[in-house]
Amino acid sequence: MGALVGVLPPARMFKRDNPRRDEYSFGNNYGNRIYDLGGIPLGILPSDGRVSEKVLERFDSFLICGGAKFWPHHLQVVHHAYVTGKPLLGICLGMESIYYYFHVREFMKAHGRENDDLFAVFQDIREMEGKLPYVTGHDLEHIRGREDETKQAVRLLPGSHIYRLLGKEEIRAGSFHVHCIPSEPPAPLTVTGWAEDGTVDVIECGENILGVQFHPEIDRDLLPLFSILV
Repeated sequence: MGALVGVLPPARMFKRDNPRRDEYSFGNNYGNRIYDLGGIPLGILPSDGRVSEKVLERFDSFLICGGAKFWPHHLQVVHHAYVTGKPLLGICLGMESIYYYFHVREFMKAHGRENDDLFAVFQDIREMEGKLPYVTGHDLEHIRGREDETKQAVRLLPGSHIYRLLGKEEIRAGSFHVHCIPSEPPAPLTVTGWAEDGTVDVIECGENILGVQFHPEIDRDLLPLFSILV
């Protein structure tokens, strides 16, 4: 049996008048890439935005998909991967979740709030700092069969984990996002990939946590990125 990969999908909860429309949505390509490598994708469905630690313990690795809204379970999954050493791949919003987790940890330590709830501190930070900076020219619509038209060059740091996975100093990847993280994220994160305009496109933490701002799930050429999960 292959590795059991917990897939955290985008969630639309408590947003509509009709409670039947509170929902999660799974993009097929995320699961397809895991299946391609012999892994077993299994969705993680939080209850009211949080996940039991007993649930997380059952998984071998985690994938945080792209999306539009942060929930407590995003930070929970990053924390679980960090303290257990389990592999984690964060894509788009998933990469931003990785960034925020370490930003929140740094803030908590600096302000003596280590015992506070991670997501409560995250909300305080967002209220003080606002959203991540906007970036233009990266929200390119993907059209089936014409994916190459929406790819941008991404420069990779030689010797980095992503460089070893892909074996190239430059790749082309599908881009679809409107925010970007700071160029100097908190330790122990390191930046290992940049778009042509200098936007941070890849962050890493050791050998088990990898975040990419682009969308490798649409491109089988980037399949090796998913190998960290399986």
